[in-house]
Amino acid sequence: MSITVALAQTAKERAEVYAFRYRIYVEEMGLQPPGADHQRRQLADEYDPQGLSYALVEDGAIVGSLRCVFMDQLPDPSALIAKFHMEPALAAFGLSAIVTTSRFMLDPRLRHGTAILRLIEAAYDDARHRGIRLNYGDCSPHMLEFYEHMGYRRFTRAYNDTYFGFKLPILMLIGDQELFDRVHSPLGRLAAAYSDDIEVRDWFAQTYPEYLGLETASLLSEGSFFDLLTERVSSDPLHAVALLHNLNREEADRFLAHATLIKAQPGDFIVRQGDRDDTIYILLSGLAEVILDGNEERPLRALAGGDIFGEIGFLTTTRRTASVAARAPSEILVLSAPFLKRFLKQEPLIAAKLLYNLSTILASRLATATLKESAGK
Repeated sequence: MSITVALAQTAKERAEVYAFRYRIYVEEMGLQPPGADHQRRQLADEYDPQGLSYALVEDGAIVGSLRCVFMDQLPDPSALIAKFHMEPALAAFGLSAIVTTSRFMLDPRLRHGTAILRLIEAAYDDARHRGIRLNYGDCSPHMLEFYEHMGYRRFTRAYNDTYFGFKLPILMLIGDQELFDRVHSPLGRLAAAYSDDIEVRDWFAQTYPEYLGLETASLLSEGSFFDLLTERVSSDPLHAVALLHNLNREEADRFLAHATLIKAQPGDFIVRQGDRDDTIYILLSGLAEVILDGNEERPLRALAGGDIFGEIGFLTTTRRTASVAARAPSEILVLSAPFLKRFLKQEPLIAAKLLYNLSTILASRLATATLKESAGK
């Protein structure tokens, strides 16, 4: 079995990439993004003619893809400039220093292996040769740990994408050797072959000082993430967060080893009804509402600090049964399903406590819903 990376250059090669995208986004994930051609079963958009599509190829079949769009190659880059708030970077470095990456996907069989790094490394090396200094993109909350481990940073607030849901803008300073070393990025080895871009790192520190810290447990020293939680909930997380009840500090540290913190603003839909997503979220501060069938005037219930949501998708692997919208500036703990499933198998004693807490939470909700229904009769 041979896996290689190649640029899709001919019309046939590009069509194969577009067909792979369609299979992942439309057929697997159930999304309906613009550019989806259901008759030809392909997915392309207005950036493909100028973009470079890298394909991960296994025995002649495409099993992964990644697209780079170099900003100075676009006839009209204004939409991407606005989407990623690039104005400060443009003023400092110009269009020729900037690339965006998108359409990054992998065959389900390969998602927990190292094949994905081949795509990233190929695109990274190409960008460095072209003199690129900043790489913009976005990701879903459950993928944030992965991208931050690669060397991306957060730099602005999250937003709701009409087709892809709640997204976090991310930015890689591709010459930032200091950060690559700090997060143990697999790209550190490639970056070491080039000069350290101190200028762009200083620019980021001056432009986005509030985003210099890390808020992902696996990138912090042991125990630091729990201390961070304590600051955010203004009390002991073991008491403030229902899912952590009856865990001791050591058990909580192990459970939260791959958790991360994100922020949401009023109007953000963290979870969308109908999406395929099994991430679990815990609201640490702020306020959110659970909404059914888009009826924002009559929310099902309110969520406050310590409340959990998204657990139905995790337990049943069904589409999201309701939406969750932030109603005040909120901080949210994100727990990815792949890690949780591994943890429940590897740590049965802690898992028993967690599952008991989860069943208690669900039973309480059921009792509340039953009382409301009875009162309405």
